[in-house]
Amino acid sequence: MTFFVDYNFFNPKVKLLSDRYNLIREEYIANRDKLEFKDFTKQQDKNIVEHGKGYPIGVESYFTAPEKTDEKGWHMAGILYDNYLYNRNSDFLPTLTETLKEIRTLNVCGINILDSGMSLNWHNDDDYHTGVPTLRVLWGLDVPVEDDGQSIIQMRDQFSEEVETKKFENNKFYCFWPSTEHRVENTLSSARTIVAIDLLINP
Repeated sequence: MTFFVDYNFFNPKVKLLSDRYNLIREEYIANRDKLEFKDFTKQQDKNIVEHGKGYPIGVESYFTAPEKTDEKGWHMAGILYDNYLYNRNSDFLPTLTETLKEIRTLNVCGINILDSGMSLNWHNDDDYHTGVPTLRVLWGLDVPVEDDGQSIIQMRDQFSEEVETKKFENNKFYCFWPSTEHRVENTLSSARTIVAIDLLINP
């Protein structure tokens, strides 16, 4: 049994990201210092402890969040929300942005950094729009390769407590239903970066 889902059943165009991986990664590396990353470390930890859920990032919560500093944590750079591009970041990433437009059935997209030695404990997430299911797609964008460390995502069955673990790798997809309990951890010596997308699923 696996908790991970094949995106091809819902939107095969997601593969466009993989086809253009080198171009997308190169433009990210060239422009990452220009991107606006927000720090959600405290909000995530607090919401997980109090509610067992990830912190919902919407327009208001994104704009009011503090900007990323040198302090380690969990950070997000917004790219798209409800079909509206966040030009503050998307203008620096034209290949990624055009690819997202071609994929089309997106609700949310952002670039997520998890710093070395950081983790998010077990939690699940609500869909952004009640009654409109979404498939969470995480895609390895800039994940260092090391012998001693790794960046992982784990899924857990709430009844049997069976756990499935996968290691993040560059240009690999990790797709799941946000309602499934999951956690992430980075034991690499440096940050790992992924693209996080929510695909709208037609009921």
